[in-house]
Amino acid sequence: MNIIRNDKLIKRNKTIGQICTYGSLIILIIGLVFAFGGDISRILWSYAALIVGFILSQIGMYFTNRFGRNPRFDEIFATSFEKLRSDYTFYVYSSPVPMLLIGPCHIWVPIPVTASGKISYVNGKWKQKGGNFMMKIFGQEGLGKPDREALADEEAIRSYLASKGIPEESQPPINHVLVVLMKNTKLGDVSEAPIPVVELPEIKRYIRRVDRESCETPLSEEQIEQLNAALSEFGKKTR
Repeated sequence: MNIIRNDKLIKRNKTIGQICTYGSLIILIIGLVFAFGGDISRILWSYAALIVGFILSQIGMYFTNRFGRNPRFDEIFATSFEKLRSDYTFYVYSSPVPMLLIGPCHIWVPIPVTASGKISYVNGKWKQKGGNFMMKIFGQEGLGKPDREALADEEAIRSYLASKGIPEESQPPINHVLVVLMKNTKLGDVSEAPIPVVELPEIKRYIRRVDRESCETPLSEEQIEQLNAALSEFGKKTR
C-alpha cells in the first residue's frame, strides 16, 4: 500500500490545538481570578473570559483529538492497511475528505468511531447507550450523524473529481465504512445500518472481501492514474 500524507497540515493543526488548549487554560484562570477577586466591576470581564476560554477549549479539543493524539486516527488506519497490495493508495489530509483509500475497484472512506457504550441501528436511527456522559456533552464520544457525514463526503469527492475532468459516470463507487477504534465500544444490531460498521481488526479483510466479491468492473490503469493525479493536485493546494 502507498501512503500520501499531508504532514505540513497535520503539524500546523497540531500546533493550533496546543495553542488553543493552553490559551483556554490561561483565559479560564484569569476569569476565575476576576470572579473571586471581590471587585464587582470585573464580574462582566470574568464572564467574558469564561466564555472565550470555553470556546477555545472546544477548538483545542477538536484539533488535538484529530491531530495531536498518539497514535492519530490515520496512523491507526495505516497500520491496519499496511499489508494491502500496492494497488491501494491511502490519502491522509490530501483529498476532499480527511482519509481516503483508492483500491482496484472502489474509493473507500473510513470513518473512525470513538463513541463508547453500545452502538446499534434501530428503526432507521443510530442509537448509543452508555458511555461517558461528560465526554458526550463535549462532543468527544458522540456517534454523531454518520449518514449525513457520508453524504457530504461523497458529494465533496465527486464534485472535486468532476472539476478535474473526471465525470461522475467515470468515477468509481464510493464506499463508506464506520470503523470502531475503541475496545470499550460494543456493537448491537447494525444489520440494517445504511453504512457498514466494522471493528478495527476486521477492516482490512472486509475491504479485501468487498473488492474481490463486488468488483464488476475493475479500474483501469488509466483511471487510477487520473484519480491519483487529481488527488495529488489537491494535496499540493493544501500544503
